[in-house]
Amino acid sequence: MPIATIVNKEKSWPTVRFTPDYYRYAYTQYRKGNLGPLVEMLNQAETDGQVSGCLRLRRAGFQVDHIVDPFSDETKDVERAEWLTDIFKNLKMRKLHRHIQEGRMKGYKVIDFDWDVVKGKQVPISFEAFEQKYFRRDPDTQILKIDWGKNLEDIPETALTCETDETPEELPVLRDYILKVFGIESWASFIERFGEPTLIGWYPAGAEQEFKDELEAALGNIARAAYGIAPDLKTGSGEKMIDKIETNRTTGDHNLFEDRCNKSISITILGHANAVEQSKGLQVGENQTQYKVVRSIAVDDMYFIEENVNQLIKTIIDRNFGDGRYPAYELDKKEKVDIKEMSSVVDMAHRHGVTIMPENYAILGLKLAEDQEPVTKQPSPLDY
Repeated sequence: MPIATIVNKEKSWPTVRFTPDYYRYAYTQYRKGNLGPLVEMLNQAETDGQVSGCLRLRRAGFQVDHIVDPFSDETKDVERAEWLTDIFKNLKMRKLHRHIQEGRMKGYKVIDFDWDVVKGKQVPISFEAFEQKYFRRDPDTQILKIDWGKNLEDIPETALTCETDETPEELPVLRDYILKVFGIESWASFIERFGEPTLIGWYPAGAEQEFKDELEAALGNIARAAYGIAPDLKTGSGEKMIDKIETNRTTGDHNLFEDRCNKSISITILGHANAVEQSKGLQVGENQTQYKVVRSIAVDDMYFIEENVNQLIKTIIDRNFGDGRYPAYELDKKEKVDIKEMSSVVDMAHRHGVTIMPENYAILGLKLAEDQEPVTKQPSPLDY
């Protein structure tokens, strides 16, 4: 039975508060197997420009080409791999990759598939990725199950449960997001209170309450953000007086505080803070490599995705063949060629008289003739 028919669709996200106390509560619930409060905090943190931008670049790191390797070189295994390749062409794999990788970022992600019979075989034709709020870990076994409040139900075996046994990758982001957002709020409150002149009304020592009330009412008409009254022990003139006192404005720079949070967010998601430290002054069209995710992190994401897609392949093969001859799903982990650097190397080698093979030019994106021969620098009279 598809999960869509048995999850509690009436269940709503918890109402969260971005305070240290609620963060501690959400983390405690996470440790108990209930990720609902924590994931909702993560969802809201993703609306922040810095968090959203870093996550988008993180996802770009694993959106690469894929292949399905046959179990062996036997004809039936090769044909089976080609059959799976055709299935994946219609399954929106880039979207599936994103949902699978979310399991690493937020602790887990459950994906269910719609199956149909095509040419006598059961194949997945579409999928639905479910929010984390519909699931909870069994407190006794720590197995993820469908949450019905008072009782828990098993997730169907045909669903893909993408979960990590490590700390969710996005969890450290919350601390810096809370600091940044509430730092701004606290700073605004500070500026409202102390960033303006403070007005103090002076009244004669021993003045009656009616006198004080009149003075305070006058101050209230001037400014309500920061004011107060005090007995005049200096002049004793007996007159109502109002002084303006400027506050000390060297209390710090909130931009530096926010910048520090953005750096920490970038390091958590991308593996470096270059997107913050090197982004100033960039022009459109420049090589903005500082926004790329660290290679090792991107490769880790790819391995996580492969493991889960291979679990899907196992389900497909078991439902149709049951012989254990599973093809392997692999993402292209080869590091991308730096076109500018590669062009420079090829040009230098050519100038030095090295014979350049056609594939060296093909790597640069050039379309070559089928009969293209290796290229060698032609002798020049200047060489003699």
